Amino acid sequence: MKILVGPNHMKLEDGIPEFEKTYPDIEFIHCATPEDAPRLIADVDVYIGWLNRDLFLAAKNIKWIQSPSSGVDYFVSIPELVESDVLLTSASGTHAACVAESAIAMILALTRGIKDSILAQQQKEWAIGKIRPKMLELTNSTMGIIGFGNIGREIAKRGSAFDMRISAVDLYPGDKPDYVSAVWGFDRIDDLLRESDYLLIAVPRTPETHGMIGAEQIALMKPTAMIVPMSRGGIVDEAAMATALREGRLAAAAMDVFATEPLPEDSELWEMENVLIAPHVS
Repeated sequence: MKILVGPNHMKLEDGIPEFEKTYPDIEFIHCATPEDAPRLIADVDVYIGWLNRDLFLAAKNIKWIQSPSSGVDYFVSIPELVESDVLLTSASGTHAACVAESAIAMILALTRGIKDSILAQQQKEWAIGKIRPKMLELTNSTMGIIGFGNIGREIAKRGSAFDMRISAVDLYPGDKPDYVSAVWGFDRIDDLLRESDYLLIAVPRTPETHGMIGAEQIALMKPTAMIVPMSRGGIVDEAAMATALREGRLAAAAMDVFATEPLPEDSELWEMENVLIAPHVS
């Protein structure tokens, strides 16, 4: 068996020496550059990494593709892959803790003046008068989570540690952990939007969830609320969100995922003081 680790920003190839010790009969190969990928993938059995349609079509012997991320939306957009017998698996659950930590960190960066303090430091400005009035406590606030899978549950655990009230909606609402006040079906999403001080997006991007938070849904939210998309871009209508932020109908957004990545240079989100942008690194 031959396994190819494709070009990636996660240093997945660092695990190859240990894999080779554990599985001496398997050949592991690392492809460092996209230019080499079509040649190297031609005869491998397993591919670990991201790929586009052209690269998939070059994989003549492929039997299994392992996505390094929780989502597989990049892959299921390839018709030939969907129609094939190739096994496609994701890393669902493996990133839940770090995504949850990033979500809380981004919220704190905005509510505790961290972003503003960094900007003030760059200007050598002692900006206590500007920063202190905008600071908020998370205690006794309400966190609403859309999508109560692995990521949603890990976010909820950390939110509860800050004495936040946690509510969630999910397509398949199951058990309610003791650190959560309510777990509803999607039929209660309007209630979740109305009550949330912090709206966390942790649902996969599917045809059903694409654009599910648009102008109509944002209009239900508190003008003091913050939106925090953490799963996939395209679930929140970014244009509608930007309009609400600009008009004061939404307080802030902390974003790690976007409909188009990299975020285009002409996006107005770059210039908004009440928006924190991370380049899909959580």
